[in-house]
Amino acid sequence: MPVRNIQLLVVVIMVCLACYIQAERLKYGGKIGRNIQLIEENFVNDVDPDELYIAAMQGIVSKLDRFSDFIPPTQYEEFQSVIEQQFGGIGVQIEGPPSVPQLTVVAPIPGTPAFRAGMEPGDVVTHVEGQSTLGLSAVDATHLMRGPVGKPVTLTVRRLGTESPIDMTIQREDIQVDSVYGDRIRKDSSWNFMLEEDPRIAYVRISLFGERTVSEFETALSSARQENAQALILDLRYNPGGILTSAVQMCDMLVDHGIIVSTKGRRRVFDTEFDAELGTELKLSIPLVVLVNDQSASASEIMAGCLQDLGRAKIAGQRSYGKGTVQQIFELENDNTALKFTTAKFYRPSGKNIHRDDEMTEADEWGVSPDEGLKLELTDRQQLQLNRRWRYRGDPRIMGLTDRPPSPECPGDPQLKLVLDYLRKVLDGSAQ
Repeated sequence: MPVRNIQLLVVVIMVCLACYIQAERLKYGGKIGRNIQLIEENFVNDVDPDELYIAAMQGIVSKLDRFSDFIPPTQYEEFQSVIEQQFGGIGVQIEGPPSVPQLTVVAPIPGTPAFRAGMEPGDVVTHVEGQSTLGLSAVDATHLMRGPVGKPVTLTVRRLGTESPIDMTIQREDIQVDSVYGDRIRKDSSWNFMLEEDPRIAYVRISLFGERTVSEFETALSSARQENAQALILDLRYNPGGILTSAVQMCDMLVDHGIIVSTKGRRRVFDTEFDAELGTELKLSIPLVVLVNDQSASASEIMAGCLQDLGRAKIAGQRSYGKGTVQQIFELENDNTALKFTTAKFYRPSGKNIHRDDEMTEADEWGVSPDEGLKLELTDRQQLQLNRRWRYRGDPRIMGLTDRPPSPECPGDPQLKLVLDYLRKVLDGSAQ
């Protein structure tokens, strides 16, 4: 057989093999499509094939783990806005069933339309544009409240201690959400990062790790340096995580050497190791304490675990959540949907595990635990008082007033008081 014919035969065989492999990979997609078509054509009632597809995808992902998800078009914009820290709306944090009986305001964001309208934590939003919120989830309510910038939305609010409902007509704006907060806000809505109870100590609270968090953190550290801070408290309580690389970059601002975090997956492409780099201008060598609680998860655990393992910080509060998995976002075609599923687990510099599997107990190794003498859990009442403290200190209508009486020592925050007492001993030379 001529050489040319042999070469052609080899090419044909390779093409056939590639087609076979591709067909094997896509056979399940064909099955799902045929089944959706079968239901659409024969089910007793009319059905929307798009809704069947979404339900099928959600069912598939539900077999993975509790952190994986299929993001349909109705949630895609909301998902993107959280990471990008920007959206069009009124600027209010809410929660809905099953956490609370009905849609409830957690807090209005300082400087936003909801804040200026006088919305308060604990307000129950009973109606949005006349539509009852009874049984409405926070996600669904968010879609009702968001809309074109400049267009108003009317909310009906039931407030504790007030008999009559309150109607609030609020004009939507382009909302940019901060993720880094200080101890208290000034009249111009900028943050004062020096602790009121002890101006030697800087206080920085991070609510999530978004796209702008790194630059906001740089601003906070620069402010602390300019104020000649002698110690730093980094508050990661209630921080659910976010972008892995943001946490890595922020750790690099606080450590000079060592592994920050490593990830390991089933495929080698997901195996990574992030190392600290020398020469970062914002590095601070002052004493550091990181506050965590049982809602500090993912990227916040990466940061706390890194700083603890490398001896850069003490950890205070209570044991963290235990989410040590990395979720990758795969945007699907052009239909505003995405797959978010676990591709790897991450490990602390010491190699310790962070992730808490379902079968694990308190005796197992997971999460990030406070250092000796710095462990303290809050009661439900104290947690409510903590939320009020944050609200109070983030309100420019209260903070920054020259005639405001001095506040009690860390009101409503025993964990912060514990850290403050520890750092005072360090600064005074009486702590080990």
